[in-house]
Amino acid sequence: MKNKKNIYILLPIVLLVWGAVLFQVFSFTNRDDILPENNQEFIIKAVKVTKREKIAINVNYRDPFLGKTYASQTALKTKNTNPKISTVKKPEAVVWPNIFYKGLIADSKGGSKIYMIIIDNKNYYMKIGDTESEIFLKSGDKESIYVRYKGNLNIIMLQD
Repeated sequence: MKNKKNIYILLPIVLLVWGAVLFQVFSFTNRDDILPENNQEFIIKAVKVTKREKIAINVNYRDPFLGKTYASQTALKTKNTNPKISTVKKPEAVVWPNIFYKGLIADSKGGSKIYMIIIDNKNYYMKIGDTESEIFLKSGDKESIYVRYKGNLNIIMLQD
């Protein structure tokens, strides 16, 4: 009987609290205020932008870790009296052969793994570190392999 007395007291209190919460929520959502179309309170003014001042920092101080004074870059540049003229070589566009990754064969112990790769319609069974048709197998897993061709690295995804 004691539990029923508590229910009779607590149930109206809970309903009253939930009723107050729901009243607060719905009282904010039912606003029918109409905003005027031409609001004269907001006037856009142009903002004046000032130029930033350049600040020079003096970095001629002793390095706290090495114990030496700072050597400026201009002092290092004056030491080179014979400038070397170098020509900029454009990198050649590397045309990759057709490479397809078909799967992985592994021991039940996981010791050795052999990757099935098709390079230009020729099947190859490769281990990590093998090279076939100038294609170097760098690493791989069940879903993808990393191959290197003429210094360029590429990822090949598993194909069904």
